[in-house]
Amino acid sequence: MNSANPFSAQSGSSFQSVFGPLDLDTQKPLVTGGDRHIFQHPNFPALLVKVMDMQARAVYLETRPFKRWYKQYQRESAYRVYLNEIAEYVTTTTRPSGVWQVPMARILGVAQTSLGLGLVVEKITDADGNMAPTVADLARQGRVDAKFFEQLDEFFDDLADAHVVLHDISASNIACGLNADGKPGMYLVDGFGVLPLVPVYAWSKSLNRKRIARKYGRMRKSLQARIEAANKARAASGAPSA
Repeated sequence: MNSANPFSAQSGSSFQSVFGPLDLDTQKPLVTGGDRHIFQHPNFPALLVKVMDMQARAVYLETRPFKRWYKQYQRESAYRVYLNEIAEYVTTTTRPSGVWQVPMARILGVAQTSLGLGLVVEKITDADGNMAPTVADLARQGRVDAKFFEQLDEFFDDLADAHVVLHDISASNIACGLNADGKPGMYLVDGFGVLPLVPVYAWSKSLNRKRIARKYGRMRKSLQARIEAANKARAASGAPSA
C-alpha cells in the first residue's frame, strides 16, 4: 500500500480538490449505515467521505415527535453528528492518556459535496486498498480466534484509557486493517461522540470505563454466539470449523 502523504505536492492535486466541491452523484456508496452513506473520496484513495442520508433521518424523526421538536432548534441540523465526532476526536487525541495513538480512524475535516456537507475521514483498508473488514465481517467469515479476542480486549482497554466516549459499541464499527500510514490494527470508525444532554460519561472517566466494559461484554458474548452458529452451519455443510 502506498503510504505517501496524500497532500504532498507530488500528488498533483490541488488544495481545493480535497475539500470540494466533490461530485458524488455518479458514485455508488461503499457502505450505507443507519443515517449516512460512505463514499470513496473522488481524488484521494486514502480518504472517505461520509454524507448524511436525509431521507433515512426524516423517517427516523417521524416516529419521534419530541426529538423532532427540539432538533429544529439546533442550528447544525442533521450535521450535529459531525461536530460530536470531531469534538470527541480532538478531545481524546490531545489528552495525555498513556495511549501512544488512539485507535480511531483520523478525521480530516468537512467538504462540500453534491449530496450536502460531507465529513472527510481516513480510510482503513485491506492489503489491496479496499475497505478493511469489520470485526462483524471477520466473525461471519470464521476468521476470529482466541488471539483475536485478546487483541479486541486490548483495543477496548485503549479506548477506555483514552476516555473515548462511545454511544454505539458495535462489531460493525471496528475496522481491522491498515491506516493511511500502513500501520495494521483495529480502528474505531463510527459510534463515538457525546450524545446525551447531560454528558456524564464525558465528565467521568471511571463511569465511562465501566460503561464500555459492560457494553463490550455484551458485544463479546454476541460475537461468540455468532461464531458458534457459523461453526455449526459449516459443520453441517461439511466445511472445516474456524
